[in-house]
Amino acid sequence: MQYEPQNRTFDCEPTLTDSQVLEFCREGYLLLPGVVPDEINQRTCDYLEGKIEANPSFIPAGMTAEDLARIRASHEPSTILLEDWFIEYVLLNAELTGAMCSLLGNNVGLPVLVSHHGVECPQPAQGWHHDADYIFGPELNFVEVFYFPQDTPVELGPTELVPGSHIGSNQREPEKDGVSCHGPAGTLGIHHQSVLHRRSASTVTGYRHMLKYNYWRTVPPQRNWIIEEDFELQTAYYGGHNVARYVGHMFHWLCGKGDEYRIIGGQGWPWRTENQIGPSYGFEATEGYLPDWRKNNPDGYAK
Repeated sequence: MQYEPQNRTFDCEPTLTDSQVLEFCREGYLLLPGVVPDEINQRTCDYLEGKIEANPSFIPAGMTAEDLARIRASHEPSTILLEDWFIEYVLLNAELTGAMCSLLGNNVGLPVLVSHHGVECPQPAQGWHHDADYIFGPELNFVEVFYFPQDTPVELGPTELVPGSHIGSNQREPEKDGVSCHGPAGTLGIHHQSVLHRRSASTVTGYRHMLKYNYWRTVPPQRNWIIEEDFELQTAYYGGHNVARYVGHMFHWLCGKGDEYRIIGGQGWPWRTENQIGPSYGFEATEGYLPDWRKNNPDGYAK
């Protein structure tokens, strides 16, 4: 691990494989249950509840101690990002940073803003929504992380999300469930910022803390992860109809080949089914179409 406190970036060996990066492109999330130590989880809760004194590693330029006190007391207590213990055990958590370097490349930028989604339970479920300023496209210039510092079973209303909903605008009826991201204290979730999600319903009494923040890309994309010997771009599973074209585009953008990506449409690559007797036509096409992420065309393809 190489941490540069001056510019707040880090670098490390990637830990995700081709298959895991493609899974993220396809599903839009990864979950790391219970990876933060219990002592740090308790300290995080105490910090958020004002039970321990702040001890920032530095005061950012242009700010004062009074500014930090105001920020800590807000719904965006970003001063926790200045605490050495939070940096070491949460922001630079080994399992998380390996995934971040796989998805965002070298010299990943650390968060500059934290949102505290604290709630007194029980509460009904939120409505399904995409976060503010969401954007649909193959680019992955930042990744959102959420952190549960206390045990967060289904009964405490953890984040719930809809896999694959990061590739286009979605609406979902409140009574329809998604995937519950419940887990023990110290669970970290990694998800595409545009994925459809909500706070699920809670049925027990208690206070649920959840912190949410972004990591940032600082370098152009390249295939910066563990390459599997038996992984083939032509035959990998990118998803079904109206999905594979977008997932394939995102994966190739992460490989540094976004500008070269072209598809011929229909049953052509990257779509495939286990029932076909040969590889899909159209792999490595130099002319063709791009997926229309903004859905400006009725057929979903851009010229």
